[in-house]
Order: sequence, then structure tokens, then C-alpha cells
Amino acid sequence: TAKVVAEKLSGHYTDYVVKGLSTTMVLHTQGLESFGMTQPASISVAAVQSGVDVTNLMASYQIRWKLTDDLPMIDVRDFQCEVFGGTVSNPGPVVDLARLPVTTMFSLRNLDLSKILSVEQQKGLQGTGTLNGTLPVTMTSGGIIVNDGVIEAQPPGGMIRYISTLDSSKVLSESDRQLQLVAQALNNFQYSLLRVGVKYGETGMLDLNARLEGRNPDLRNTPPIHFNLTVQEHIPTLLKSLRLVEDIQGTIERKYKRVGPL
Repeated sequence: TAKVVAEKLSGHYTDYVVKGLSTTMVLHTQGLESFGMTQPASISVAAVQSGVDVTNLMASYQIRWKLTDDLPMIDVRDFQCEVFGGTVSNPGPVVDLARLPVTTMFSLRNLDLSKILSVEQQKGLQGTGTLNGTLPVTMTSGGIIVNDGVIEAQPPGGMIRYISTLDSSKVLSESDRQLQLVAQALNNFQYSLLRVGVKYGETGMLDLNARLEGRNPDLRNTPPIHFNLTVQEHIPTLLKSLRLVEDIQGTIERKYKRVGPL
């Protein structure tokens, strides 16, 4: 029997930086045949940085491993973390890494739409609203799959505003009347309904199908408008670009601190 204590460890795995990992586990071996934990242990992580910061991760876990198996069985429960101003949680399934795939359900609560939109780094795009949802996640040997995920805005809704740039305004001025009306509505779109279907594949491609219902109060003679939007994003590429921006900003800040203000 051995007791392993880790306090505020930091490190990285590929492009993921881990900060403030703490846990205490008691391991017990039975000869050379197997080893495992005598009881569940708690783990906490201050932050995981991958382009999007995930903070205050907490969970309980228990590991059992027959050495004749390629991978251990890990029982993870009471998982919770903070991201985009809200929380992601999972009561915890038994994850048998040797017998994938495994499907489990994650709950999203009180996510801040403005923080999510900021990830897109799209100039002129703003929004407000609080989002809840559920994501059925399937872990496979090839990665992660999400099918039939749903994210919805809490009542009474919120605002989405897109202020077009000079180039996009020129394109709109040469386009049809219907597209111009859409652009005008998005100058100050007050939505009462925002519902997003989520699909994610092992290739890293995220598909979002969103339905928006509301109107622009500045356009008094315009009836309510319903939008159906489809958005695709390759998440590994997006995270890579966000990390690049963070690295550039960090380099500038460090150089500025060394030189000091002029």
C-alpha cells in the first residue's frame, strides 16, 4: 500500500497547460496481478489552458487496473468545472478505458453568451444572454463525439448585435433586399428564443444549428424575424489560433514590462 500526495502541480500535455493540480490517493497492489485505489479520492485543478480557459475543475475518482488489461477502469463522479462564466457538470459514469465507446451526459449551466462570442474574434459581433444545455458525449478510441446536444437561452432572452465593417457593408449594398433587411435586424436584434443544436465529430468539426426568434426594436414597422443559422468550426484549428493570439499578447506584455512606458 502506498499513499501518493500531489499539491499544486503544473505541467502540460501536448498543447494543454495544467495548473494547480492537487490530489491524494491510496494505492494497493495485489502481487503483480493488479493494483487499485482502496477508496475514491478527490482531485482539483485550478486551470486547464488550451486557448479557452477552463477553471476550478473538481471530481472524485477511483482507479482499478488488472495488469493483464491494456488500460485501467476509472470511476469518475461529481465532475464540475467553470468555463465561459458558467459551469459544466456530470454526476459521473464508470469509464472503462479498455471497453470504449462510453456515452455520458454533461450539463451546461449559466454560460455567458458574450464570452462565447468573444472566442470567434469576429469584429463587430456582440451578444448578451445566459445559456443552459445538455451534451451527450461519447468517448471512443478515436476521440469525442457529440450527437443531439442542445443549448438554449434562458428567458427573457438577450441581444445579438453585428456592426458590419466597411467591406461587408459594401457587399450588402450590392446584394438583394432580403439580405439588407437581415443586416439591419442584426444591428440590434433582441431575441426571445435562442436554441442551438450541437454536433461534434472525431475529426474535430463542430456543427451548430441555431434558431433565433425576435426583432429589432429600432425597426418599428418590421415584423418579428426568425433566423435559422448553420455554423461550422474546426475546434482544434480554432484553439490553435487562440493560443497563438495569447502567445503574441504575452510576448508583447513581457517586453513592455521589461522596457517600461516611454
